[in-house]
Amino acid sequence: MVKLLRLALTALAVASITHAANPGDPKVTHYAFQDTARDFLVNIRGQLVDSAVITNLGNAPTHYDNSMSVRLFLDGHFTEALHFGAKVKIFTDYTNRDIADHFYNPNEGIPYNKQSENKRTWDIFSANIDYKLKPLTLLAGFDYLEWGSARYNHVILRGEQSNYRPWQDSSSRITVPAPLPYFGYRFEIGPVTYTQYAAKLFEKKNAGKYFHFHNLDLHLPANITLGLSETSLYGTTTESAGMNPNADADSTGRYFEWAYVIPFIPYMFQEHLQGDQDNISLAFNLSVKTLRNWEFYGELLWDDMKSPTSMFDDSWWGNKWAATVGFARDSIYAGPVQLDILTEYTRIEPWVYTHHKGGGYTYASYAQCLGNDLGPNSQEVHTEISATYKFIKATLFAGMVAKDTAFGGNITDIHGPEDATNKNFLADASTLRYQEFGARLSVSPWNWMDFRAGYTRFFGDYEGYRAYATGTLQW
Repeated sequence: MVKLLRLALTALAVASITHAANPGDPKVTHYAFQDTARDFLVNIRGQLVDSAVITNLGNAPTHYDNSMSVRLFLDGHFTEALHFGAKVKIFTDYTNRDIADHFYNPNEGIPYNKQSENKRTWDIFSANIDYKLKPLTLLAGFDYLEWGSARYNHVILRGEQSNYRPWQDSSSRITVPAPLPYFGYRFEIGPVTYTQYAAKLFEKKNAGKYFHFHNLDLHLPANITLGLSETSLYGTTTESAGMNPNADADSTGRYFEWAYVIPFIPYMFQEHLQGDQDNISLAFNLSVKTLRNWEFYGELLWDDMKSPTSMFDDSWWGNKWAATVGFARDSIYAGPVQLDILTEYTRIEPWVYTHHKGGGYTYASYAQCLGNDLGPNSQEVHTEISATYKFIKATLFAGMVAKDTAFGGNITDIHGPEDATNKNFLADASTLRYQEFGARLSVSPWNWMDFRAGYTRFFGDYEGYRAYATGTLQW
């Protein structure tokens, strides 16, 4: 009884003295429960979020969208070695557009329930746990996997990151990425960190699709990090019999390959011993922070390649690669105002993230690319500058985007034996080009409230604007 009383008093004390530096951040702790010995700690947070979006592009009618959500967050530890985290979001969306029916097929995107022609409800959750046994950490969860040094456009693994793309603006699909069930581990020995994941993807009901990832990071002097990673994707055929023109893709069933869980062995060697039938990619990641408050970074994904020297050879469609390079300057102070600047360039070749065997092998889950939401055959230049003063943050940004709509520009495209063997990056006749200029504002005056707003103006093949406002109450 005494122990329980001490626990309750400790919990109340922690809850009463914990405050938020940024209430818009779900990591903020408002209610915490722990025992007097601090052997375990549980943090609980909640949010009520309401947002409104107005979109007017081209000759389409103006769209009005409203989304209300309840969000719950839980994290903490049961021992110093065992940490956990979880969150759930429950949405109710209203729009003046017609909402399509959803039949819970993963290739339709994240599932939702259509309540009426203009209303839908949906929910999403994520959770993770890790157990540290130095130098080994065991990992598991149903969460987002993010990898790479890029700040705006990842090409390796984008995790929960989602940038607005006009061609994805639709009320018939939820265009945010979905979490993945996974397990894995991480070794940390001196300047070397090795991380490995095995995950399940979702393409079609009752059809297995699997993803493996491992990365070796080398932390060099002068604050330089160099990473080398591989991915492997494979799954059961999702197309109907005879629909895929490639003979090696028709009516094949695949199951989880345990050989990919073995550490340190290159996937390209394992794939050869397993029949040379999986989608293997190689990636490089670089971060240079030698200069104080500066970062120069890059990501390079080789989805498929005859050889490293064939990278710029357009005569073979299978020379598929994507890259992001950029730099950032953080913590520039002009009096009490902190300024941050970043600029990135992203290029994604035709056919990247696709596979000739179809949906069971594409770099996607729940109809969203695991890599970059631009998709294949695209490029973007993005720059932004942010100014932070106390609880106010303002950001100005500009970008130039090009997206080819021709065959090989969609992640669901399947290259067949009768199709052209060359590739054409951003062909004039089929490429959409636009420029965007905009601003974002975040205001967090109290630890229980957050307000955000933004406006983007589009020029070029997409002409118009998009404006949004979001208010958050949290405890």
